[in-house]
Formats: sequence, C-alpha cells, structure tokens
Amino acid sequence: MNENNTSTGRNQSGSSPDGAIPKSAFGYETSPNPDTVSDAGAANPQNNAPRNSFLSISEIGTISRSRTLRLQNGDAIVAVDAKPYHGDIDTFLDILFDIEDGKSVMLTIWRKGVIYNIIVRGPLGCTLEYAKPDISEAINNDFKEADIGHPDDYSTFEVLRDIKRKTEVIDTRPSDLIMFIPAIWLMQNRLWEALLAVTLIYGVTLSVHWVLFVIAYILLSLYFKKAQVPLRRSFSLFKERQMWLIIAGRSIREVQEICRKIDPKCDFIDSEVGPVLPDEAPAKKRRRPRKK
Repeated sequence: MNENNTSTGRNQSGSSPDGAIPKSAFGYETSPNPDTVSDAGAANPQNNAPRNSFLSISEIGTISRSRTLRLQNGDAIVAVDAKPYHGDIDTFLDILFDIEDGKSVMLTIWRKGVIYNIIVRGPLGCTLEYAKPDISEAINNDFKEADIGHPDDYSTFEVLRDIKRKTEVIDTRPSDLIMFIPAIWLMQNRLWEALLAVTLIYGVTLSVHWVLFVIAYILLSLYFKKAQVPLRRSFSLFKERQMWLIIAGRSIREVQEICRKIDPKCDFIDSEVGPVLPDEAPAKKRRRPRKK
C-alpha cells in the first residue's frame, strides 16, 4: 500500500519524520480487499472498492467518536448525506477529515436489517473494511425501502435505558420554553428535584426583594438554556439509565420506531409508538392418556 493511503491521507501532528502517517496516528486502520490491490502492492484508487459494496466497521477504537456514538462491530455505512456510498475507504476518511468546524455530515447506518442515521463532526476512529457480497445485497434491499430525508431535517437524539429496558429519548434541540418559563419545562421533563430547588430559590429571593427575584429568574433561565441537555442526561444517569443509542431523527416518534425495531422490548417513557407487546404464551402440550 502507498504510505499516504495507509491511514488517512493526511499529514498532521504525530506523523513520522519522513512525512508518512503512522497507521494508528488517528485511530484508523483500513482493511483493503486483497482483490483490489495490484501486484506492485499499491492500491488503485479507481478500483479500490468492490462494486456496489459498502463499508463495514470491523473494530471500534477504545477512545473514539464511534464508541461515543454507540456504533458496533458489523455496522455498515450505507450513505453519506442521504446519498448511497460505494466508494473506497480512503475517500471516506477524507470526507470526514474535511468537515469544517461547526459543520457536520449525516451517515446512514445499517445494523442487522435496521436503517438509521447519525450526525458526525469528524473521524469515527474505527477500523473499516468492505462488506461481504451477501451483506451488501441485504443492505441494498433494506435501503431501497428506507425513508431518508434531507440532512437538514435531522437532529440528534440521545437514547438512554436501564436494565429493565425502561427507555428515555432526549431531544438535543434547544427549547425556547426553558428560557421564559423554566418551571414548566422542568415539569414537562419530570425533573422534580430541580423543580423543587428552583421553586425554593424563587420563593427565597421573592421574600427578600422583587429585584433579587428578577435577577435570580434571569440567571436561572440563562443557566437552563445552556444546560438543558446535560441536565436531562445527568438526571437520567442518576436514575441508572445508561447511554444506549445516539440517533439522528426528524421526530421523537421516528426515533422510538427505530429503537423498537432494534429492540422490540424497549419500554419508552412518554411512548409515541404504543406499549411493548407481550410475549406469546407457549402452546400447552397435550398430555398423553395413561395406558391401563
């Protein structure tokens, strides 16, 4: 392989003295298909990716964006910004490294027959390989039936659940309500402890002087505006729910539908997809009559 294609095609800090980037400089390794490498050992950029194949994750970095996004080994990257991706690994890495500050890319993920999206703002930090032909065929069939909209319509949702599969979906989009009426927002999200603390602060400051109350109200509103997502996440962790999935969706209902496809036993708080269906009772075996 050409030394500049071994990892990322980038020469940044951490490179070797001769300008080549070490294979693990950014937590990426590529696993090229042997059939796409020429006899001289250098990959042909035009034929590096098998036809109609997809990229598959073979290993998750210990400390990486892919682990933070709750990706798994075997997940396949189906599309980039809603457009099917059949390119080579190096080109895909270039796309992620070229993301400008404040920008993002929407990746469509295939996991065991389920299609969903994530929003990324940089390299994933995982080992990639080309999906096997049978997997690529299954992905093509599933992707044809998927409803993938414009990337601008998607926002990030965090999904947390406990060992009993009690699941909460956190919308990371900022809420205007919290800026003007924090108490109502806290009630809507069942943050009772925080609501009690806010009520006490309002009561104490109002009993001292109305100006002090106004100052406290403004400061708390500004605080909640910046901390609304970490606040909901921390209270969910306090209730022993762990981060399970991070999904880009157009609505909470859409995210819940995807989660229910991945795990039919997800029991959502404020469910918009109905209750969990009970397991079918096993058929009772008929007893054979005793022989006399």
